[in-house]
Amino acid sequence: MEKVITVFLADDHTLVREGIAALIAKHPDLTVVGQCGDGLKVAGEVAQAKPDVLLLDLTMPGLNGLDICRQLSRRQKNVAILVLTMHAEEEFVVRALESGASGYLLKEAAAEQLAEAVHTVAAGKVYLGPGVSRSVLNKLVNGKGSDPYNQLTARERQVLQLIAEGKTNRTISEMLGLSVKTVDTHRARMMRKLDIHDQTNLVKYAIRRGIVSIH
Repeated sequence: MEKVITVFLADDHTLVREGIAALIAKHPDLTVVGQCGDGLKVAGEVAQAKPDVLLLDLTMPGLNGLDICRQLSRRQKNVAILVLTMHAEEEFVVRALESGASGYLLKEAAAEQLAEAVHTVAAGKVYLGPGVSRSVLNKLVNGKGSDPYNQLTARERQVLQLIAEGKTNRTISEMLGLSVKTVDTHRARMMRKLDIHDQTNLVKYAIRRGIVSIH
């Protein structure tokens, strides 16, 4: 009997998750074992569900897909991450693969390509869907240290995203289980590392990097 590949869906749009789940249900060797729409909860829920493949959107509230990739590639090495997104820009593909993703598929892809992508990454291979430039593989070489974002700790990245989403220090402290003073410390260190000194420019920076979306 063919092994069933388990899949976890992480996307902040319920209709998108339901649509993907319906497509996956058409394949007897694929099954959905969990869903999540909150970026801050994805890692914990994936750790519980232990899927073979995580289907992950890049634009997630609380914690963006790239940082979820970094988190999981360190903690859950047995989970293959397939990014499913509307971002076709080469820089996002490079960052996703550098962050630990095994595949990159655009949401405009045909339905049958989803199953192909899931099977490919589950087999331990890299999958780049139609419309994704193959030249990104040539760019996956060192050079990461020049980007100040790579100097941020995981906690500083969480704080950055939540600030960019308009959350106050008190709200962030409640969401992350930290004191307000600790959040303020992370905020100050993060802004110093990025050489950004006001919230407006921090939000612009987060939008440019795709950490948060304008809508």
